[in-house]
Amino acid sequence: MFQVRNYVSELSYEFIRSTYNFLSNVDSGHATESFTDFVVGHGELWSAQMLAAVVRKNGIDCKWMDTREVLIVNPTSSNQVDPDFSESEKRLEKWFSQSPSNTIIATGFIASTPDNIPTTLKRDGSDFSAAIMGALLRAHQVTIWTDVDGVYSADPRKVSEAVILRTLSYQEAWEMSYFGANVLHPRTIIPVMRYDIPIVIRNIFNLSVPGIMICRPPVDENEDEQIIDSPVKGFATIDNLALVNVEGTGMAGVPGTANAIFGAVKDVGANVIMISQASSEHSVCFAVPEKEVKAVAEALESKFREALNAGRLSQHSSSSWPENGEYSWC
Repeated sequence: MFQVRNYVSELSYEFIRSTYNFLSNVDSGHATESFTDFVVGHGELWSAQMLAAVVRKNGIDCKWMDTREVLIVNPTSSNQVDPDFSESEKRLEKWFSQSPSNTIIATGFIASTPDNIPTTLKRDGSDFSAAIMGALLRAHQVTIWTDVDGVYSADPRKVSEAVILRTLSYQEAWEMSYFGANVLHPRTIIPVMRYDIPIVIRNIFNLSVPGIMICRPPVDENEDEQIIDSPVKGFATIDNLALVNVEGTGMAGVPGTANAIFGAVKDVGANVIMISQASSEHSVCFAVPEKEVKAVAEALESKFREALNAGRLSQHSSSSWPENGEYSWC
């Protein structure tokens, strides 16, 4: 018990010391966001160190890795980060040369910017970091431990006949996760796809279940085509969406109309889920999250005010969001 208390005390002292050093060096303009990422990441730092200590206590050669020293990411404007694989590979090689070990306990979720400022991998960052590290190490397989048995062919709350799938292709998992299935965040799949590394999702509370493997479909050597065991793997839905329809004879054959529409949508930061355009080019329909439709409608009204006043577009609905889930200009 004394050893445990002593170890925790050392971690607490290290946290205070590193916090002081961080605040002494960070640019005041980045203090709020950077400090939040710095503090949030300490859960990973502590758990990795304690787990490594337990492994060593059981006689296994083990070291822990602070991935902020290895994993470099570039923040984007959409509250996401893009891994810098080239720089990360260089730092990983240097880390291994200085800390060789048969077993490595690496932190998840945290990384650093090119300026060595601590940051996080944002939403679903732990799974994302596992995939990134798997790609950097050219691993044979990446295993994600969760609290579910696998991925269902449909939402079992809505479809009673839903079954647990055993395999998914990268593209299938990508699509299903985008449309709300509890698989992985789409960005998690990107790093492993580059090197055809399978991802296995298993339930840590139910080891008897094999879980699901996400990988590239097998190829028929004779036919040189991918083998498809089922034409449809599953169904997924997204709730609370709204349709926005822009129509008008003044749109047909006019270059740049779609660019103007989606430029206005981009300016308000709305996420377009689906796009459909009539073959006559006189209408464009797209889906956005319902909570964003009011801002989208106001942006489109402002963008196309001249066309509305000239009669090239006519607004059929009121300026407020209608209850039937559609906002239309005709």
